[in-house]
Amino acid sequence: MKRLLSISLRLVISGVVLFLLFREHDLISEIAPRFRTLLVNWPWAVGGIAFAFLSLLLMAVRWHILLRGFAPTLAFGLVLRAEIVSAFFNISSLGVVGGDAYKIMSLARRLPGQTMPVSVSLVLDHLAGLVAVALLFAACIAAKAADWPDFGPDARMLVSGYGLYVGGAVAGLALSWLSFKPSLLEWGRRTFPRTFGHPKFASTLAQMTQVHDVFATLWQRALSATFVALFLHVAFFMSFYCGLRAVGGTAPVLDVLTAMPIVDAAAALPISVSGLGVRERTFEALLAGIAGVPDAVGIAASLAGWLFNLFWGLVGGVLFLLARHAGAAKLEVQAA
Repeated sequence: MKRLLSISLRLVISGVVLFLLFREHDLISEIAPRFRTLLVNWPWAVGGIAFAFLSLLLMAVRWHILLRGFAPTLAFGLVLRAEIVSAFFNISSLGVVGGDAYKIMSLARRLPGQTMPVSVSLVLDHLAGLVAVALLFAACIAAKAADWPDFGPDARMLVSGYGLYVGGAVAGLALSWLSFKPSLLEWGRRTFPRTFGHPKFASTLAQMTQVHDVFATLWQRALSATFVALFLHVAFFMSFYCGLRAVGGTAPVLDVLTAMPIVDAAAALPISVSGLGVRERTFEALLAGIAGVPDAVGIAASLAGWLFNLFWGLVGGVLFLLARHAGAAKLEVQAA
């Protein structure tokens, strides 16, 4: 019941935001014609689809780097397939199994007894992405510093808010790493024996120690994963730049790279279906405030970029269905 309510609420929010956007900027006369230009600007559409795949490929490379820390024989193809199929669940946002849950289950079946390291490696994978996007955002803001007075008020508010958010997240990450250290936990046991000795708390501490051990084993690989994540984010953001060019808009690449970390964070909030509506509103506000892109063009560009990534999500859905069909057929053969 709670899940049904959550899904219904997301559908309502996405529907309301899109309705307001399409009412403010007429869907038929202002936005829809932009999609007809995709046929004329098809090289940009092909480029957007290619960049979307490149981001999935680099996502698989990033996670594979971490997984090989404890599963050196794991085939890259299995990780890439898991990433593509998980894109289907991430795009839909309505499946019972989320993208991350699918990836953990998919690889845990092939790595018996390694569910904890697989799960922790995925957490570390996301943390590497967080650090990488923070570095990319900082570099873009530094390059745009001279243009700050020209930013619109909405853009300045969004950039400032995101800067505080991502800066706090990185600081929290560093604090969490320190709190996981065995030496600090041992100090806590000596100083607060009754609290740290409580059965429930002791179980949590044991899990924290396991997580720290995996982190300590993979930290060098995490640095490599962070380096790969920089290119991953650029590839993903470039799919939206191609979307902008495909619908007939134009803006400097740096402006799109500056806006996209904020757009991506807004779309990731669990308040809409696949970020629809929220992504478009944020993209519109930032591109208008930073690069002077017309509002209707910004909305169409955001939808085009989403469609380029949706394409690979649908491919992942086909792969998932084919795998289920093959599994069912195998069971029938065994039963016979």
